[in-house]
Amino acid sequence: MRKYLIAATLGLLAFNASAKSECPNYKQVGSYFAGRTFTNWDVVPVSADVAFKRIKIEGVKSGLTLKSEDKESGLLMFEQNTQGSKGQVTLPWNVVITPEGANASKVEVTKLTPGGYMTGEKFQRESTCAVINAATGES
Repeated sequence: MRKYLIAATLGLLAFNASAKSECPNYKQVGSYFAGRTFTNWDVVPVSADVAFKRIKIEGVKSGLTLKSEDKESGLLMFEQNTQGSKGQVTLPWNVVITPEGANASKVEVTKLTPGGYMTGEKFQRESTCAVINAATGES
C-alpha cells in the first residue's frame, strides 16, 4: 500500500492537481484489471500557440518527460515514470491542442494506466484538468 501512496504523491507533482476549473468533460474507460484510459477536454480562452507553449513548459517543470512534440499538429506526448505494484511503470500522457478561432483552443488530454495500476478517479480528474488549466496559466 505504501508503494501506491508514493506513486500517487509523485503523480501529484506531474502538473499541479489543484485544478482551477471543474473540467466537466472528464471520462474514464476500462478497468483496474485491463487498464484504464482517462480523458478530459475543454476549450480555453488562449490561442493554440500559447496553450502549446504553456502546457509544454508546465509538464516539464512538473517532472514529466517530453517524449515528442509536433507543434504544427498541436501534439505533445509526455511520460510519467512512477512505481506500481510490479515495479517501475511508465504512464503516457497525450495532449492535443487545436485552434478554436483566433483566441481560443481545444485542449484534449489522454492518460493511460496499465492493468493492475492502482489510482483514484478524483486524482485522475484533477490531474487531467490541471493540464487544461496550464494552458490558461492557472496551473
